[in-house]
Amino acid sequence: MKAGYLLSFAVVCAAKYAPASKGAGVYDADFNGIEFGDNLKGAMQLHLMKDQVANGAVCLDGTPAGFYYSGPTNSSAAHSWEIYFEGGGWCYDDMDCYGRSSTALGSSKGWHTSVGAGGIMSSDCTVNPDFCNFHRVYIAYCDGNSFTGNRDEPLVVKGKPLYFRGRRIIDAVLESLMPMGLKDAEDVFLTGCSAGGLATYLHTDYVHQWLKTNVPTLDAFKAASISGFFLNHQNILGQPVYEAQMKNIFHVANSTHGVNDACIAAYPADEQWKCNFAQYTYPHIQAPFLALNSGYDSWQTKCIYTSELEPGFPNQTSTGNGDCNALGPWQSCQENPDNCNSTQMVTMNKYITDFKADMQSAGTYNKNGNGAFIHSCHTHCEAQNSNYYVGFKVRGVSMRDAVSKWWHQHSSTSPAAPNNYVPCEYKTGSTGPRDCNPSCIAA
Repeated sequence: MKAGYLLSFAVVCAAKYAPASKGAGVYDADFNGIEFGDNLKGAMQLHLMKDQVANGAVCLDGTPAGFYYSGPTNSSAAHSWEIYFEGGGWCYDDMDCYGRSSTALGSSKGWHTSVGAGGIMSSDCTVNPDFCNFHRVYIAYCDGNSFTGNRDEPLVVKGKPLYFRGRRIIDAVLESLMPMGLKDAEDVFLTGCSAGGLATYLHTDYVHQWLKTNVPTLDAFKAASISGFFLNHQNILGQPVYEAQMKNIFHVANSTHGVNDACIAAYPADEQWKCNFAQYTYPHIQAPFLALNSGYDSWQTKCIYTSELEPGFPNQTSTGNGDCNALGPWQSCQENPDNCNSTQMVTMNKYITDFKADMQSAGTYNKNGNGAFIHSCHTHCEAQNSNYYVGFKVRGVSMRDAVSKWWHQHSSTSPAAPNNYVPCEYKTGSTGPRDCNPSCIAA
């Protein structure tokens, strides 16, 4: 599967570039609850930051970056904000980013004028009672590396300049929101999914500090990443495919000063690329933080655990975006746990075991004010799907209720343990079904 971008990347492009004649917009279940269209009722509306181009806030192709916004729907939430980082994978080398620059994840050309979202971003208070009335901001993703790029001069590929300016896009969005009411914010909730979920890990402390410096009314700030804890994990054959990809784009995009500063300070120069990963950044996060993730994430089993590098990487001649699900004997098993034989399921369960170990080894996991809702459903970006957000449960507690409990607790005194939920492992018997969490199927 080398043609085009994969999984969340592909579906965002499809949604953003869908013809306007579709009318009510395009909904793609693979991107879980995101709907792009023109003039969608009750949706967030596009704001292209043309006035910020001179400050470097541009997409890969140099077009203006932007965000979608809707105001509060209740006076009680007039000073409450939810800010979301869009996801959509990464580009990994020069030609890969060149290809991406002609899509909706590298250019603002053709972006729809409105976007709606479900689950934790929903405006439906029966689904999302805690945040439904907030100011809602959806930061469009077009820099190629989770809003971390900080390269002054463009990279020229086949005569086309490519701009890696993710950090400047964040700054421009925050500055643009100030006259829209952010200057008077009291409560701010930062979130994002997939590559935007990784962005939430990488930028939480930066955004928090920016707000503390510029918004004197700020009272509460918390962050929750959705499907953003991507493991630095070898594939089933023991090859460091994903590590090589994320290490390379870290250098291409000049992301050293676009990620968590404390993480960068903790590593020597030749290991600072690790700060492009959630697992190395997570121990350094100071702001109150909640991880929302599957320990058996469907993107990770496909594009980390059973993937291979594109031919010629990191100097590939094609615009391929990684070779996900490339290991033939594992394709059917990776796509559906019930297709795994008992031996394969033991191997797949190891990913869950490693996920738990990597997350729980960080002091952040048990820090007061934090939490982690880690389940076993084979999904991705589930917290922005209304059915999954309400339906997925661990220990009888839904994801939505876990988020609500954590959001309303006092950050400095509330222990993390009651907010931590761990995934079960799939059944490894000679026959299925293999699911260990009934709510995954029920939802």
